[in-house]
Order: sequence, then C-alpha cells, then structure tokens
Amino acid sequence: MSSREQPRVSRRRLLAWSGAGFGALALSLDGAPPAMAATDPYAALRSSWSAYLSGGAIDPGNAVYAPALAGLNSLTQAWSGSMQVGSGRAALWTDLPLGTVSANITSSLNRLRTLALAYVTPGSGYTGSATVAAAVTGGLDFMVGGPYSASTAMYDNWWDWQIGATQALEDAAILMYPALSAAQVASYCAVIDAFVPDPAKQRSVSGGVTTSTGANRLDLCRSVIVRGALGGAATPISTGVAAMSPALPLVMWSDGLYADGSFIQHGGVAYTGTYGKIFFADVVALALLLKDSSWAITDPNLAVVFDGVDTALAPVVYNGLMIDAVRGRAVSRFNETDAQDGFSAALTVLRYAQATADPAKAAAWRAAAKGWLQRNTSCTVATTTQQVVDFTSGASVTVSVPGVSGIAVAESVLADGSVAAAPEPAGHRQFPVMARAIHRRPGWAYSLAMSSWLVERYEAINGENVHGWYTGDGMGYLYLDGDVAQFNDAFWDTVDPLRLPGVTADSGTVAASAGEATKPSTRWVGGAASGAYGSVGMQLQAYSNGLTGCKSWFCLDDEVVALGAGITSSSGDTVRTTVENRNLHSAGANTLYVNGAAQSTSPGWSTTVSAVHSACISGVAGYYFLWPAGANNVEFALTNQTGNWHTVNGLAPSTLADDTRPYLSIAFNHGANPAGATYSYVVLPGATPAQTAAYAASPEVGVLSNTASVQAITHAGLGVTMANFFAAGTAGAITVSAPASVVTRENGGSLTIAVSDPTWGSSTVQVVVAASGYVSVVSGDPGVTVLSTSGGQVKLLVETGGSRGSSHSVTLSTSGTALTPCTATALAATDNCYVRDGSYAATNYGGQTTMVVKSASSGYDRVSLLKFDTAAITGSVTRAVLWVNGYVADSGGSMTTVGAYGLSSSSWSEATVTWNTAPAIRTAYGSGPLSNTADWVGLDVTGLVQAAAASGVVAIGVSQAAAGLAAILATNHGAVGTAPVLEVVTD
Repeated sequence: MSSREQPRVSRRRLLAWSGAGFGALALSLDGAPPAMAATDPYAALRSSWSAYLSGGAIDPGNAVYAPALAGLNSLTQAWSGSMQVGSGRAALWTDLPLGTVSANITSSLNRLRTLALAYVTPGSGYTGSATVAAAVTGGLDFMVGGPYSASTAMYDNWWDWQIGATQALEDAAILMYPALSAAQVASYCAVIDAFVPDPAKQRSVSGGVTTSTGANRLDLCRSVIVRGALGGAATPISTGVAAMSPALPLVMWSDGLYADGSFIQHGGVAYTGTYGKIFFADVVALALLLKDSSWAITDPNLAVVFDGVDTALAPVVYNGLMIDAVRGRAVSRFNETDAQDGFSAALTVLRYAQATADPAKAAAWRAAAKGWLQRNTSCTVATTTQQVVDFTSGASVTVSVPGVSGIAVAESVLADGSVAAAPEPAGHRQFPVMARAIHRRPGWAYSLAMSSWLVERYEAINGENVHGWYTGDGMGYLYLDGDVAQFNDAFWDTVDPLRLPGVTADSGTVAASAGEATKPSTRWVGGAASGAYGSVGMQLQAYSNGLTGCKSWFCLDDEVVALGAGITSSSGDTVRTTVENRNLHSAGANTLYVNGAAQSTSPGWSTTVSAVHSACISGVAGYYFLWPAGANNVEFALTNQTGNWHTVNGLAPSTLADDTRPYLSIAFNHGANPAGATYSYVVLPGATPAQTAAYAASPEVGVLSNTASVQAITHAGLGVTMANFFAAGTAGAITVSAPASVVTRENGGSLTIAVSDPTWGSSTVQVVVAASGYVSVVSGDPGVTVLSTSGGQVKLLVETGGSRGSSHSVTLSTSGTALTPCTATALAATDNCYVRDGSYAATNYGGQTTMVVKSASSGYDRVSLLKFDTAAITGSVTRAVLWVNGYVADSGGSMTTVGAYGLSSSSWSEATVTWNTAPAIRTAYGSGPLSNTADWVGLDVTGLVQAAAASGVVAIGVSQAAAGLAAILATNHGAVGTAPVLEVVTD
C-alpha cells in the first residue's frame, strides 16, 4: 500500500475540533525543573510535553487568553455533558459510533484530550475537576478495553490506528498522568506498542507494510517517543530517535525536503503548507523535548531541517498566510484556512528560534514570526475564533483556533517590545521539484501552481478537494496586503472551479475527483530565476479532454506578464483562459473599468468586449492586454456564487450552511475546439484605474514571441528580456541549443544571465546573447562557462544536467580584465559497457542499451567502462565533465553516489572486455548522486583528461567508493538524448 492515506478526518481538523488548536505543534516545552530531570528523566519529559500541549502555567487573567478559554469551556461543556456512561455503552458519544469508521476512534480520543486540556489548564472553569478527571480516565479505559485495544483488528484507515489515535491517547494520558494508576498507563502503552511497533513502517489495514516517509515518518516517531515518556521506557524513545534520522537529510526522490526548498508528500504533491508544516513542527518539538535528556537528537542532518526553515518553510508564508499553492487538499477544509496554517507556521518558527544555538538566526526568526503574526489579520491571537460543529447537538460552538498553548507562544514575541517585526521581503523564488513559484513585491505577491511528470495535478483523497481539477494547471494566486482574506473567505467552496485565475480550462462537465493523483507526461515545467525577477512556464496537458498548450508568466517589478500559445482542444466544449476571478467578499463594492470606463455592474451582469486594451478592478489590480493590439472576446462578469463546504469536501459536516460570495471575472473565450489559440495580458497588482490607463498608454513591456516553440518578452525600462524556449531556437537577442528558460538583464555596465532546463533533459545548454562590450566575469555559478564575448555576442556553456530545473547564472561587466575565449567540445563514447565479477567474470556486456554500477560483495560488483577519442581536441584543457544519465534500481533504497576513475589501460574493446580482462581502477575523480528518478550526473574528470590528452584516448571507469546501490546508466545504444557525453572545454 502506498503512503496515501485512505478516508479519514485530517489531523489538522482534529486539532481544531479538540480545542488544542492549530498552535498545538509549537508550544513551550519548558515545563520540567532541572531537579526533576536529574531524578526522573521520564517525569521531566512528561512535564515538558504537558506544557507543550496545554501552554503550561499561563496567567488566565490575561485577556488575550479569554477567547481560547471560552472555546475550551464550550467544548468541554458540550462533550462532557453528552458523553455516554455505564457498562453497556457501545461508544463514548452517539455521533461517533465505533466499529466501522476508524476516524471515530481518533475523534473520540481527541475529545478526551480536549477534556484533559480543560482539566489541566489554569482558568478553564474545569481546572482540577474531579468529574472531568473521571470522565477522561474512564473514557480512556473504555477505548483501550475494546474499541482501540492492542488486539483490535485494524479497519478503514491506517492513519487513525497508527498516528491519529496513538497521539491523542498518549497526549490525554500524559495530561492526566497524576490521576492514572500504573496499570492504566501500562494498558495505554500496550496499545501504542501494538499499533506502532516500528515507526519506520506503515501497516495497511490489509496487512501490507511499507516504509514510512516524510511527515508520516516524523509523526510515527513522535508517537513512540512520547509513548516512551508516558511509560517510562527508554527503548521506544531510542527507537523513535533512530527512526528520525532517515527522514532528516535532503531527498532526491519521493517524500521529504529537497535542496530547492520543495517538500513532497504522497509521492507527488506539493505539500510544504500542510505535511511539510507538520514535518518541521515535529522535528523541532521532539528536538526540544529531548535536548537535555540522554536521548538528545545529535544527528548532524538536524541542521538540514533547521536550514529548511529559511529555504522551504518561510518562503511559502506571505504576510502570515500559508500560500494555498502548497496546501494540497487542505484548501477544501472549512476549518483550516491559509491564515490558520500560516499562524501555525509562525509558532513553529518561534520554536526553531528557541532551539537554535545561533543568536542571530534566533533573532531573525523571531522578527519574521512577529511580522507574520501582526500582518495575519485573518487569524490573530486576540480575535481568532471559529464556529465548530458540536457533533452531538448539531449546533455550532465558538472556539479559539490558536488554543491556549498557541497563544502562549505567540505572545512570547507579540508582547516583547524588544523584538521588531520584520517586514515582508521582496524577491522571486522557484521550487522546480514541486512545480511552484512565488513572486513578491511591496504590497503584493503572486504564486503559481503547476503540474508535471513528477507533480500531480491535484490531490482529492478522503473525499476532500473533489473539485480541485485545474488547480495544478497554472493557477495564479494574487495576494494583496489589503485583501488577506481573498482565499480564506469561503473562496474554495464558492469559486467556480472551471474559472480559476491563470488557468486555461475546458468548460465541459467533470466528475468529482476526476484526474486526482494523475500527472501529465509533459516535462517542460519550471523557469529561471534571477534576483528579483523570474520566468515561469509550463506545457499544459489537461486531464482527459485533450486540451494542450504552452503557458508562461514573466514576473517583474510592477507586473506579471502572462502569455499563452498553441491552445488546442477537440472536446467540442468552450475553452477559456481566466485572467481574474476575484472574490469581492460580502460587500462586493469594487468597481470594474474597461478601457478606462467604469461599468455599471450588479450580480448576474456580464458582457463580451472586443478591442479591449485595459481593465481594472478597483482595489485589486489593473490588466493590460498586450498583443495583438487590443484583445478580442474578453468576457467580463459579476456573479453571485453559492456553495457548501460539504460539496467540495465530503468530510465537512453536512449541517454547514451555504456560503454566497460575489465574484468579478475576466476571461478570454477561445471558443469550442480552438486550434493554436493565443492570449497575452499583464497583471498590474494594486494598480488604480488611473495607473492602469497610464500604463496602457505607454507600456514598457513588449512581446518578442508567443508561439508553442518560444514565449518571450522584453521590458525596456528594466533592461530585462525573458524567454521560455520549449525547443531550441531564438527569441530577440537570445539563442539556445536546447529547451531552456532564460532571463537576462543589462544594468549599469553589467549583464546578468540566468538559465535553467525545466525539462531536466539536457546535460548542457549553449546560450548566445547578442550583447556588446562585456569583457569580464564578475561572478558566476561553477556550472557556467563563458566561452566568448567577442563579435557582439556572449556565448555560454551552462551545465544544466543534474540541476533538476534550478537556475544557473553569471554576471559580466564592461570593465575589468578581458577573459580568454574558450571552446566547448562534446564527445560521444566510442565504447561503453559494464563488467561484472563472480560467476559473470568472463561474460561480456557490450552492445547493450544500459550499463550498471554497483559496489557490493563478491559476485555482485559491477563497473561501467567508457572510452572517448580526444584526438581532435586542441588547446589546453581547462574543464572536462563526464555526463552520464541514470537512475537507482535497487530494493535497498532510492539514492546512491557514483564516481569517475582513471583506468590502468585504454587497450580494451566494448565488444570483448570482461571482468577478467578489464583494466584496473586507479585514481578517483569527480562523483555525484543519482536517485530513482532518471537524471544526468556530471563527473568532473578534468585532471584525467588533462593527463591523457596527449594519448588521444581517455578511458574512464564509473564505480562506487564504498558499498552502494545499483545504478542503471544509459549507453549510446539506447534512447536518443541519454547517451554518455564527455564535455571538454579548452582555451
């Protein structure tokens, strides 16, 4: 069974319902006095965890806690009053029947945790209540005595049995620990041991076992570590700490944290905002819990996660909001908004500030979190409440979302006048692995969500997010400082899912959850980032309806330029590109201007206009239509959209009332069965009608190309040219030898060029930029070689292989010491094969489409051999890289390292060489990683090629320095474009 959870109530929802709130993952762990830790380390851990859950010794007289205490009291009153009693009861609550739906086990235990929180929280109204204590302990005994016993067979959803229920059980038990007997504690621990015997494994309800990954792994580790504290047992704690280690390093495949800041869960979902948030929160909570104990986490890769706070978590929070592009199916949850997840992220960052040993980093994180908390006006400490359904009565109960413990952490900076809130940073970030980008400018941000051969279009498991069909087809999220509620004010239950901003979609009927978990086969998804600017693009391949096209977004100072080309469909349904579909909230007071004229609109109004040059939605943005001059068939409409959360998320209570919101939309109508349709427009975030008119009268942006081969623009005022090449070609001053994304900027005697390969298909890309007068390199990535700057051209060799879509840049100057021109030569292998020892030592493996590398025990070792003719190489070799394309194919794991080695002889032939006759491996040269995903790896063999140049032949062995996993490498007998290449640079 895969790691994709089956139907369940989400962990985030359960926290909200329990009254613990979304801040429960980032609370103080400072509850244990030093003397206690010295005499009873388990008591110290229990005390700390209790404070983590409850907020510890808060001042209930502080008005800031009033909403949380009131909410906790409301839930306690509702759930303690409706709890079933007596020996004949079949469940604790009648609305949570036990025996079929596993989520009801988790929900029952979470309600007990809520009651336990009320019991220990100062000023709750139930503090120290004997009645509540009896209800909690009796309820726990009932659950482990039958419905959730160590011998109960799992049903429905593994997550409830192994994560949701275990954590709720152990949390409630630790909160109530002084009221429990040793026998009760032992019985609770026995249940956790039964369902999580090994946190490295997930067990399906059908009996299958898979390796746990990402946030699920950390959650399972949390279960066993806290269980160890509860039961006073060292082994579960040690086991949990050890099991954390494989989840801490950066990954190259499947679930976890990537070098580019991406976070993937469920094998292909961009999930920094939910699972990633849990991952970061679990790591820091456990690190702080154990830091002064004998089980302190000392794995050096803990630093990788700490670094990820800046590279992965912080970049997807805008003004305290977790951007919806990385929240997956959580966008469809009525009680988990971008504001709430952003609030939780702020609390987690504050925990990292507490955990780090770097004072400067701690100060920066505290400043950033304070800024988020202050600007997140949709979810503030003082006012945040939420209507939660009381399952017993069907009525709504008001609770505080952050919870007491969350408020305690937030107040640690909000009430600290010495901490100055950090402003929202500007800049451009791309996350190639998860096909996401976010562009930030003063007053606004624009986020993009795409899909690729590695990233799912959307996720809709558990009956959640069943209308998310097009959210991965290029949805653009415009965030404005003055409209932080855009996506958290009933947006996802009321918006027309066929008209999402930025998306080109077919208007045909789509079944709920259709296309869920699917990935397009297209590989061009990503872009190039250069400082504050970035180009983003994708080859659109919509699910099931045959709709294809190319889409680009060019992100600048005051505008985002959007181009579409090659839009083709044969479904017979109308195809539209939605420029904007803005939630105007209940007031709906924004005015629409078209070509400078205010429109008289009311719900139900619509019009189609030809020759549209500009439009503006007051308080939102201006829109300029670029090319051709004036756009045709632009539809404008103001519509009251009514929806219900239960419609988009089957786990939402069916008793929720409908929501209605007015939406103002702008869209291109491409008609039915378009063939090669195009669009072009500019979004001017925050622009007034006057500013929009001024921009339209004198635009500085021009379209260089808008075809299915290349989309490119230039901005005269900024000196910026951006181009997305879907194939080798030329646009304006830029020419590329292979698919690429390129950003150039000329400014004050300098030229910066940024290049990426969004397809991951090329080992190197040659780029030529028509530009004169540049003579020296100011700075540059190691993978960029400036070949020449003569003849009015700058020629680059960019090593894109293994970069996984990330950008490489170089900056040149018109002054300084002139660089020496050089030449790049790509050599194909004359021989490439592998040899194997043991019983295969006399076998020749020449002429095959692949070759293998593996260092293992005798009989399983395999070494790949390559030979290149360098006789035509002239000049001095300054750089040489062997590029091989391959992937890991081994049951032992998903990542390995291969290295290049000199060979004792080049006197061998692919057609005859065997292990017995192969030359010996000599000096080690460059090495690099491979994963389960086929990709290029570049092995630096400069020294080897320099030494062998005189002979006219270079022989290279590819092997592993230590025991490793089997790697399959392409040969020149296989697929076009994957054959080994020796790239040699000479001057």
